[in-house]
Amino acid sequence: MNYPIKPLNEMTTEEKIGQLVMCGFLGKSLTPDDIAFIKQYKIGNFILFSRNYENTTQIKALMKELYQVVIEATGSFPLVSIDQEGGMVTRLFKDVTFPASPLTTSATFIPDAPYITGEIIGRDMISLGINLNLAPCLEINENLSSPLVSVRSYGANKELVTKNVSLFIKGLHKGGVLSCIKHFPGAGNSKKDSHLELPVITESIEELIDQNMYPFLHNLDSDCLMSSHCLFASFDDVPTTLSRKLLTGYLREKFGYQGLIITDGMEMKAIYDHYGMKEGSVMALNAGCDILLVCHDRPYQIEALDATREAIESKRLSMKEIDEKIMRINRAKEKLLSVMDKSLDFDSIYMPNPKDHQIMQQIVDESYTLVMGKAPFINNDTIVLAPEVSVASIVEDEFESRDLKGTLKKHFPNNLVLGYDEFSIKMADAKKSYLVYSYDAGRNPSQRDLINQLLRINNNVYVVSLKGPIDKSLFTNLTNYACLYEYTPNSIRTVIKQLKEEISLNGHLPL
Repeated sequence: MNYPIKPLNEMTTEEKIGQLVMCGFLGKSLTPDDIAFIKQYKIGNFILFSRNYENTTQIKALMKELYQVVIEATGSFPLVSIDQEGGMVTRLFKDVTFPASPLTTSATFIPDAPYITGEIIGRDMISLGINLNLAPCLEINENLSSPLVSVRSYGANKELVTKNVSLFIKGLHKGGVLSCIKHFPGAGNSKKDSHLELPVITESIEELIDQNMYPFLHNLDSDCLMSSHCLFASFDDVPTTLSRKLLTGYLREKFGYQGLIITDGMEMKAIYDHYGMKEGSVMALNAGCDILLVCHDRPYQIEALDATREAIESKRLSMKEIDEKIMRINRAKEKLLSVMDKSLDFDSIYMPNPKDHQIMQQIVDESYTLVMGKAPFINNDTIVLAPEVSVASIVEDEFESRDLKGTLKKHFPNNLVLGYDEFSIKMADAKKSYLVYSYDAGRNPSQRDLINQLLRINNNVYVVSLKGPIDKSLFTNLTNYACLYEYTPNSIRTVIKQLKEEISLNGHLPL
């Protein structure tokens, strides 16, 4: 396939506007309405979610059609993005190598795990026609205690985050895709979710530059950057996505960032509830954003496009700045040409390398961390409690084959393995040992309370968190505690291998 990029001087105003958005769509194939929308509005860029993915054969057929429709409508091939961070935020989860979470790659004993993970992700993505990874996250999870950032972060201090982010970006580039550092300027201290409300960060400018921004300022070679919807009060009285002071004054002019600036999802309530789609879109483009990310609803996408056109006609948006945005978008696409020519064949069957599966499993195995006391074990008298999977935020995904309880029952049929809803503290036996797997206990008071009740009446309780050491501070009388950094098919295999004494706990807390 030919991968053209239409020069700026040959674009109509409509074609330019279509390049300034990145749109999502609902299905696993393009509908006639999707195709009509692309053709009418000259849509140039797209974002995929797990809702668009069934398997590699399906996604390659979808991407082949999408490229053909977009090239015919716009004269350029599309940027096609996805959030393939690893761990709990993984959109491609079947028929590819399931990637480890960022915190897993920081905790593992395997050297250069962020680089290895990035390269495998990039290789899988580009072979399927997906060329931009909206990753990595650069938030600093201080003391590993933030439930919002959680395992999406690379660690609790700025130097570790900076180093491992750099490795991951280099891996993505080696694999063949563009990177996107997010969410500038870093909202690791926020306890609110911008999907649902407007977080306000109150640190001083000096503190933010020295701490939150540090990983960004040391990774400005990233192809793209995603703006945060948090409001940083010391910089401006509007969220970062809408702040010309932050995005143009600081990021572009003071810090010299040359790559693409992409908004976080414009439907998120931090923007939509306070500014609306039309006004928010114009403010974001005026602030310095190059691409508006509108992930879900078609009416919102049309609102953003119409508002952009009206703002250009009224001279509220400068055509000079619009053209600068288009040149940055074209430069990003130019970076992809050689690797797509080499690695992208829509008509071939994609088969991941078995060695990639092996090394990714090893990365997760070697991240298993003993925080205190003795390592988890199981004998004939051990009762096991396993949580049901749940997603902590809108950005997390449900996966197939994520049944810890069922897997434990299969491998240890002689033990009593129960879900939390099946166990009452009245059933507790002081003579038994308990192996308890926790997951997001801070969001599940009944889980937290049951574990604490067990810890009060039994000295042989072994607690394993499946989402890093965030739960540790919630438990009293804790003597034996270990953690993994994801609840995924990989980590379930790790749990079984450790209980069968096939692996040891070699991970370390990424502090």
